[in-house]
Amino acid sequence: MRNVFTLLVILTILGLSSCKKDSNDPVGCSAAWATEVQSEATAWSNALTAYSSNPTTETCLAYKNAYQDYINAIEPFLDCQAYTAEQIQELQDIIDEAEADIATLCVD
Repeated sequence: MRNVFTLLVILTILGLSSCKKDSNDPVGCSAAWATEVQSEATAWSNALTAYSSNPTTETCLAYKNAYQDYINAIEPFLDCQAYTAEQIQELQDIIDEAEADIATLCVD
């Protein structure tokens, strides 16, 4: 659960940094990156809420899948040329931790 909040904080910091759209930038990084992953973030939040209130195998799998979808949606931002190497490495570290957490979800 710590990684969930850490991931959100890191993404907020990256979103508030000066990531401008560059025609050479493969993912078209913009200051409005959050809107680009809004549907995945909403699905992830909804799945977390459902799992927290009703921790069944079904809700766990839905949460796990939504979490992975969100990670998949933010991974292209690792190619944002406007981010510093430190920002990219920090995001990669958080993604790696999140994926390790995902691997442990719903395991009996």
